Amino acid sequence: MRIVFSVLVALMALGGVALAADDPFASYYENTVTVTNANGSRTVLINKDGSYTQNLADGTSADGTWKIDGDQGCFFTPDAAPDTKPYCVDATPHAVGDTWDLTAPDGTAEKATLSAGR
Repeated sequence: MRIVFSVLVALMALGGVALAADDPFASYYENTVTVTNANGSRTVLINKDGSYTQNLADGTSADGTWKIDGDQGCFFTPDAAPDTKPYCVDATPHAVGDTWDLTAPDGTAEKATLSAGR
């Protein structure tokens, strides 16, 4: 019986690892994404529950939701105008220390960096 229990625990642990590997944003939770463009930078705190907070360069913050849509991660702001497009990025996993290019919905070039901690 102990062996069966041990095997079940091991399989559950491996399944958890597989689920985390299937989530391209898993490394973002509990860490900080800093997005920089010609106008300055902002930090984005992405949460596992599908919410996020942006801390803007002017000291204000904005909350919203995100979801994976195919190969894109799309960020929505609840108080945005009805015709505002979500900010969608490639849903590519990144490790702490990585920097990558983004394109904002208005075509602005941005860079993102994933840093440890909040």
